[in-house]
Amino acid sequence: MEDILQGLNEEQKQAVTYFSSPLLVLAGAGSGKTRVITHKIMFLVNNLGIPSNRILAITFTNKAAQEMKERVQQALGIEEEPQWISTFHSLSAKILRIEAEHLGYNRDFIIYDEEDSKKVIKDVIKELELSEDIYKLERVKNIISQIKQYLDDSILDFYAMTMPHLPKILEKYEEHLVLSNAMDFDDLLLNVVKLFRENPDVLEKWQNKFDYILVDEYQDTNKIQHEILKLLVGDRDCITVVGDPQQCIYTWRGANPENILDFENDFPNTKIIKLERNYRSTETILDTANKIISGAKGRWKEKVLKLWTDKGKGEKPVLVALDTEKQEANFIAKQIKKLLEEGYRYSDFAILIRMSYLSRNLEEYLMKYSIPYQIVGGLKFFERAEVKDILAYLRFAFQPKDTQAFKRIINLPSRGIGEKTIQKIASFKETDWLQAVKDAYESMSPKIKIRLQEFIEIIETVRRYGNEKPSEMAKYVFDAIKYEEYLASKYPKDWEDRLANINELFNALKEIERSGKTFLEFLEETSLAQAQDTIEESNSVKVMTVHASKGLEFPVVFIAGVEDGIFPSGRSFEDMEQMEEERRLFYVAVTRAKEKLFLTMAKLRSSYSGHYNETKPSRFLKDIKENLKLLTTKKKQTVSSKTSKTASTILKTPLSSQTSNSFFTGQLVKHDVFGKGVIKQITGNKAKVIFENVGEKTILLDFLKKA
Repeated sequence: MEDILQGLNEEQKQAVTYFSSPLLVLAGAGSGKTRVITHKIMFLVNNLGIPSNRILAITFTNKAAQEMKERVQQALGIEEEPQWISTFHSLSAKILRIEAEHLGYNRDFIIYDEEDSKKVIKDVIKELELSEDIYKLERVKNIISQIKQYLDDSILDFYAMTMPHLPKILEKYEEHLVLSNAMDFDDLLLNVVKLFRENPDVLEKWQNKFDYILVDEYQDTNKIQHEILKLLVGDRDCITVVGDPQQCIYTWRGANPENILDFENDFPNTKIIKLERNYRSTETILDTANKIISGAKGRWKEKVLKLWTDKGKGEKPVLVALDTEKQEANFIAKQIKKLLEEGYRYSDFAILIRMSYLSRNLEEYLMKYSIPYQIVGGLKFFERAEVKDILAYLRFAFQPKDTQAFKRIINLPSRGIGEKTIQKIASFKETDWLQAVKDAYESMSPKIKIRLQEFIEIIETVRRYGNEKPSEMAKYVFDAIKYEEYLASKYPKDWEDRLANINELFNALKEIERSGKTFLEFLEETSLAQAQDTIEESNSVKVMTVHASKGLEFPVVFIAGVEDGIFPSGRSFEDMEQMEEERRLFYVAVTRAKEKLFLTMAKLRSSYSGHYNETKPSRFLKDIKENLKLLTTKKKQTVSSKTSKTASTILKTPLSSQTSNSFFTGQLVKHDVFGKGVIKQITGNKAKVIFENVGEKTILLDFLKKA
């Protein structure tokens, strides 16, 4: 027992050893909450004799779940990974793989991602002959998601007042999913609640499976996740949840802060333990964070934590106001170079942004100074068109009911099969699309017959060998459909990069073969992947949105664009609740920093029209102005606010060095063959460009494009 509790502070020890009633641990940023959960699992196994496979631990990201598995496995000295440490979505997928028949699904159901779901909705809107101007795709998808996440049909009634055909869209959408043996992300959770409520014997079976349940990041759970937990716990006291209302930043995605604020009502006799000692940041960073969150309003005030540390005072956070966004990006890149001389590594730095579009200038200057970087949470690997194309062939081979996979591949690359042929095939569909193609075969023209025959052969070959040899089957599909030629003609600018992604897919499938997992297990993992899962362990600067930084920490953090309208977002100005969430988001950003924190802003920022607008410092800076050190930079050029603030008046580079095409040194550019690069020098109509992949080249300006 002593070993497990060694190194824990008094509050952490109390949280690890308490089992008399439901437990709510309010744990501030950097207070060791994950440590509490892992140690509590170890305590349950070693001291209370509960087998690790009878303990359920749920956390917010796949990355956090994997790290927790490894820590528990190592600490307990067990050979196999604990199998019930996962995210809510992964847990739900596991339950449904076993119990799907109760809901009328096959166990090998497909999980539709955002793009698949939107395509289904688009098909439904077209089928019902509705106006896409009234029934906007993104909006309809969000409303359907809200209805499912909030377990509330009145949401449908509310929106149906202005969109009367919405109930029909939802009904048809669900029909399409069932016919494709598919569930969307929200269904994974919703169907578990449905399963448990409609099948008491199944619920009892899963309640008996777990002796204890632990949940991390509880402030980010939604209503339906809270409901799953209530059902699994039943009338037992076997639950500990850990969270921090101050870090609730996902209400726009359904997170329901009431879950943590009202936890005591749903789980009677709850004990509350507060973890306020921070092991991450210096005193001055924590003082800044405490001041930000002390401005919180409403019910949040009841559970606001006051963080403290014994790590020492440390340096004051630095506020830097630059003239333009280019200068802001230049300052950040130069500061990173400067701090490298103090012994920091590239991987010690994170640049946090409120809006993803802010990364463009940052990328330009990171490249200019040859700083290796990674954009975290951009387009995920398995969402790339070329990767989805090849996977769709394999997906369809195993799931011929999958309508979206069928529609993606039947004419990819073009084999002369148009909408009329697809409608004809659809008229023969009874069980699945592959059988429909076979049944429709005889009614087709000789030319189409040849194309369909080729298609059927490809699919049948993948069906035969795909589960054992998915990497070989992916290569087979790639060759059989002449996909390289297709890439080169469709994407002349970056087809080689896309080809590299396909090779990476082959490698990923090869790893699946080695691990002994099936192709369908691989598909499930990829569909549940999240932004943080893409973080490389490489020695590179991480650039990410504040949302993507949740749960991470870095010795040096830059928060760029600390301006009203960006941070806080302009959308929050008229909405008190949204503004409160922006405050919590700012708190999360500040508490990512361990040693040094830089807040940067541009006094002038360009709009979409190319004009520069004056900015205002973020309103949150007023609360912390006493805590900040103001850093002034030498101005090379001042810009009168009375003049027209166009790009040409602001650019740091003198106008004489610009061409009629407005290229300038330090600019990020693209070339059809060589890809992305930065202009090093311009002479006449030529430029020396340092390209990411091929190094320095001298290029005619006519062949360059602005990136």
